[in-house]
This record gives sequence, C-alpha cells and structure tokens, in this order.
Amino acid sequence: MCGRYTLATPADELIEAFDVETLHFDLLPRYNIAPGQDAPVVAEDSRGRRIGLLRWGFVPAWRDDPGSGIVNARSETVARKPSFREAFSRRRCLVPADGFYEWKRRTTDFGPGSGGAVRQPYWIHPVDGGVVSFAAIWETWRGPGAEPRTTFAILTTDANEDVRPIHDRMPLIVSLEDRDAWLDRATSPERLNRMLHPAPNGALRAWPVSTRVNRVGEDDPELIQPVEGDQGPPLQGR
Repeated sequence: MCGRYTLATPADELIEAFDVETLHFDLLPRYNIAPGQDAPVVAEDSRGRRIGLLRWGFVPAWRDDPGSGIVNARSETVARKPSFREAFSRRRCLVPADGFYEWKRRTTDFGPGSGGAVRQPYWIHPVDGGVVSFAAIWETWRGPGAEPRTTFAILTTDANEDVRPIHDRMPLIVSLEDRDAWLDRATSPERLNRMLHPAPNGALRAWPVSTRVNRVGEDDPELIQPVEGDQGPPLQGR
C-alpha cells in the first residue's frame, strides 16, 4: 500500500514537470503527507490541465456518509470494482511526489524472552531525485446539507525489486511518457492496461529513517534523513 509520501519539490519545478499554469495555492514542502490531508493533484478536463488541492481518501459519490475515505485502490481490480470503475474510466489524475514511505518488519532481541518484531520505516525515492507521478483517481462527493468533498485514491501495484525487500506493494508510478495518456479520458482500456505495472527495477532507492514519521504531526526535512545504528544500512536500487 501507500500510506505516507513526500513532496518538497519547488513550485516552479512542479509547474514545468506537469505542464500546468501558475499554482493558485501556497505550495509548502511536505515530508509526511498522510491520509485525510489535502495534497496537490494534477487533473485534466474540458478546461485544460491544472493542479489543485484534493483530500486524500477517496469517497465514492453514492456513499451516504463520506467516512474517512479509501486511501489506495489496487491497480489489478480498479477497472472492475463498483467503488472505482467509473472514476478509473473518467476521472484519472496524477499525484506528484518525490518519495514515499513504507515499513518493514524486523526482529529485535534485547535479551532472553524479549525478542519481538518492530516496523522500521524507509523513505523510498527516485535514484536520480526529482518528482514522480503516482497514478490516482478522483471523485466529488455531495451529501445532503454537506459541503462537497473532492477526494483521491492512489493506485498500487506489486513491488519491484527495489521495494520488495521492504514491502510487497508500492504506488503505481506513471512514466513521463505516459502522463498525457493517463490524464486523457479518450485513452483506450488497452493502453491503460499497459501502464498498470511496477516501476522499472533500479529506478528507486531506499534507506531507513526515523520512526518519528509514524506520527502524523511530524513534518520536517529530518524525516527523510538516513538513520544510523542497528536499523541497517541504506538499501540501494538495483
């Protein structure tokens, strides 16, 4: 799955990378974007391509109560599931990110009878740096007497060799060459299916980071710095 990610890319680089007009919101560096928060999302319709803030936690339009929303949608079933299939067909979007977090279970042993398992967070990011785009879908929920809520979910896929030592799932990353087609409503199902695969092996690298990232309120550059000691050396992309 994908439950936390980062976006500290400057506004001018984001505008250039996704070919959008000037941002109409303040873009602040984020090092711990979490479900339930607003985050930048790139979408396209008859008014053109633009970027805006949407709430992370997809709410199907037919729900009576929005609840907390759905964080991830599996790419293998997104075209068939009733909650997602219309959004996948008509409301695809891209989520800019410069890295994401995943947790790996590791054992500890502090003496007889004290061994156990803890979850070590890793920051996973492009080998060459820069911004990537997660495949996503969006929807607007309108409940009686409630403010409309526009939300998104990030698609996930099987982990590639870079991520598999940490977790068996990862965000679906749309390549630069496929971004236009992903956003275009007219793209055929066959073309879309060809995009539903993990990032190439060797595209990402990972290193262990502080468990401070477990707390949603923590959000600073130190979160993505590698930690030392018994939590292990950085994992390099292959």
